[in-house]
Amino acid sequence: MSRLKSWVILIVIISFALLVYTFKIGDTPGGVYVDEATVSYNAISILKTGNDEYGMPHPVLFRLFGSYTPPLFIYLAAFTMKFFGSGIIVTRLMSSASALLSSGFLYLFLEKSKILKNRLSIFVVCFFYSVSPWLIFNARLGYETTFAYLLNIVGIYFSYLALKNPKKIILALPILALSAYTAHTQKYLFIIYLFFYLILFGKRFLAKVNRKYFLISLFITILIFIPYLSIIGSPAFWVKNLNFFDPGGSGIVENIILQTLIYFSPKTLFFLLPDIDLQHTIPQISVLYNWMVIPFFTGLYLLFRNFKKLENKFIVFLFIVTIIPAVLSGRFISIQRALPFLFPLILVIGFGIDFFIQKFGRIANVILFSTLTAYSLLNLYRSYFVLFPQERAIAWNWGYDQVAEFIKKNPNKRFLLDNSRNPRNYIELLYFLEYPSDVYQHEVDQVYRNNYYAAEPQIYEYKFGNIEVRNIDWGPDSCLDQIIIGDELTVSDAQMKDHHLKEIYRISDFREKPVFIFYQTGSKPGC
Repeated sequence: MSRLKSWVILIVIISFALLVYTFKIGDTPGGVYVDEATVSYNAISILKTGNDEYGMPHPVLFRLFGSYTPPLFIYLAAFTMKFFGSGIIVTRLMSSASALLSSGFLYLFLEKSKILKNRLSIFVVCFFYSVSPWLIFNARLGYETTFAYLLNIVGIYFSYLALKNPKKIILALPILALSAYTAHTQKYLFIIYLFFYLILFGKRFLAKVNRKYFLISLFITILIFIPYLSIIGSPAFWVKNLNFFDPGGSGIVENIILQTLIYFSPKTLFFLLPDIDLQHTIPQISVLYNWMVIPFFTGLYLLFRNFKKLENKFIVFLFIVTIIPAVLSGRFISIQRALPFLFPLILVIGFGIDFFIQKFGRIANVILFSTLTAYSLLNLYRSYFVLFPQERAIAWNWGYDQVAEFIKKNPNKRFLLDNSRNPRNYIELLYFLEYPSDVYQHEVDQVYRNNYYAAEPQIYEYKFGNIEVRNIDWGPDSCLDQIIIGDELTVSDAQMKDHHLKEIYRISDFREKPVFIFYQTGSKPGC
């Protein structure tokens, strides 16, 4: 196969993936998740004022909801919005571009490593990787996860090249260090990856002829880490680390073993995802197509059968190391934190796909490939583009845009948004109302700016303009002339009667189930 033909096929694969990644990207996921809203709002705030929502100028970690998110994606989003406009679609498209580039680096890795014997296998693996549910889901998110994953893959690619050309370590370590500025998973993964990489492969970099390249890369890496070093002693830097020591009542070792077994389980990867966060899941499909379980086990066998090969050792190293941050991150399965595991996982599956392509003839391969493509894409369309927008709409905070529109149409009214079931929903209104960040920075409690990295307890009461976001205090709130906004559980029939509330508006989903109900107060006798 000529080089030109190879690139044409790759461009066709990436073009198809681009279509899938961007199809109805403004509508699916339905709604805007709080992580998307806060990233976009803070990117807009940085772009317009140079400060985040708390008024902190150019933070090293963004406080956000007390999560202290690494900053690189938000700064890149602010830069991108300067040219393409602000909003969720911009940040979602940034993730789409990251996913596409990750497909390109998978292709490059397969080309350079030559782990697959049949050239057709490279394109088949790249195709099914590009349209895998795990990658498509993350390619349409408006926050940092996919961009962080891309930088991690780029660093992995160059760290593999460095095993044969030690000069490449000058690119590998700095890129991996940059990935630590994108997400918490990559922040810890960088340290874990570097530690085991040097233990397993470090001798070649310490050889006299190669030592200078390693020292140069180490020097650049330290320079990149200077901003983190300035806050490494603060609670903010270690805030996510608390999960490592919270095994939920069981022993730490038992918890780690259990988490590992669940993440590696074929049931988790190919059939039923145990992540309890509905925002992370697609209905009736797991992170990979169920037929991939066959090439997965085949690939594992082939991988360990030839374990002495450098490429196989490197893939086994990736297979183990990339899942460690997810395993150590808490009691519950979070498939989002496990995303770095997708790259070595698809390489293992690639071994199996390559084996079967070699076993079958051309006609059998065409029939098999066509059947699996049709089966996979039909399942994907049904689960992601039909069921997902409907069944996961509430998990994705559907309806807050309509709440904001109602508030805009009633500027002289006072509003109270109940946050008892969604304590972070204030950011939805800030985002959809396009509330001026320079104004909000003066309304937020200044203790959070003055002690920005001190990990102060997160506030759950917000006030901006004519809006309060907090739990309802029925004593004073029922007597004020205001509109209470909540879901169908916010106000019971008895409370509505006792406090003389009047329903004035409601927002319902596609099943006509109420998502938000608006109540007018102020008519209670004796107030």
